[in-house]
Amino acid sequence: FTGRNAYQDLVASSGLVDALYIPLPTTLKKEWTIRALRSNKHVLVEKPVAPSATDYQEMIEEAKLANRYLMDGTMFCHHPRTERLLAHISDEKKFG
Repeated sequence: FTGRNAYQDLVASSGLVDALYIPLPTTLKKEWTIRALRSNKHVLVEKPVAPSATDYQEMIEEAKLANRYLMDGTMFCHHPRTERLLAHISDEKKFG
């Protein structure tokens, strides 16, 4: 998939992918998650999942209607940068 509509084409594709990872800005996640679910794809959405509980509930309902998995991601928890940050702020010499 290339070009200006590559993401749209991927979401709308049939039979090529079973699931999508959606790391978009929070305000775009609901729209693209629902598009993916309606295209019969499972979805992994990076946190924060939605700007409001209402939006997230709508996403959950779409997943139920589509009989697809909707899961929230936690990439930042497993990123090496997070481990270094925690080690840095845990240093009592620097932060007491």
